[in-house]
Amino acid sequence: MYEFISNLSLVSLLPLAAFLVLLVMQSLFPRRELAETGWGRLVQNILLFAVNLVVLRVLVPLTLIGVSIWASEQSIGVFNRAVAPGWMVVLVCVVVLDFMIYWQHVATHRWTLLWRMHKVHHADRNMDVTTAVRFHPFELVLSLLYKAVGIVLLGAPILAVVVFELLLFIGPAFNHSNLRLPVLLDRMLRWVIVTPDTHRAHHSTSVAEQNTNYGFFLIWWDKLFNTYTQTPQEGHEKMPIGLIAPQDQCDRVDQMLLAPFR
Repeated sequence: MYEFISNLSLVSLLPLAAFLVLLVMQSLFPRRELAETGWGRLVQNILLFAVNLVVLRVLVPLTLIGVSIWASEQSIGVFNRAVAPGWMVVLVCVVVLDFMIYWQHVATHRWTLLWRMHKVHHADRNMDVTTAVRFHPFELVLSLLYKAVGIVLLGAPILAVVVFELLLFIGPAFNHSNLRLPVLLDRMLRWVIVTPDTHRAHHSTSVAEQNTNYGFFLIWWDKLFNTYTQTPQEGHEKMPIGLIAPQDQCDRVDQMLLAPFR
């Protein structure tokens, strides 16, 4: 058990490593010129991330791994009662949880109450790896509860939850990055996963384009449910990013935290 916990601690460093690597890579190979230069915006986004860490790790006594362990002890959920190969259980759980996140994302755009929180993410007038951690804490708490329900219903094992949580961070960090990919590589990756060019269209100021490309890791759901945009109308270099309504602007942490109440 101690060895497993030690390995889990090492695995938890992967998101940080991926974040830092993407931060460097997007500086070396930028896809587009950022509308705002300097460290101010990046610092504000990372400060909001720090607030969220405090909320989710200190104020909310719930972790998805803890939920998985509890469901296993109570023999609740499909895979705590059904017999299946371990690799198949992990694969199915990760794909189903990814599918759930797609619909969660759709809901944040279609339900006014959820949009009031989610607009903090879209109010960023640039899109880079720090945008991936720019979420209102209320939205993350609701997302945590939603994912916990999915894990209980599935009876998802710890390994599936760990893989899912890694993808839940590394996937958005990658597809929010301002990283220029070779055209052929982008085209190949789009058969399976969301690339930066794919997700950038979702951050367009055009509402029609915002309501497409909801996927956070697998691109299949957007193609299956007809919410996929191949290329933004104005092109990636010229496409304006963010929200255009003055009341939706929030550049500082205090504005981000108060945004749902304005």
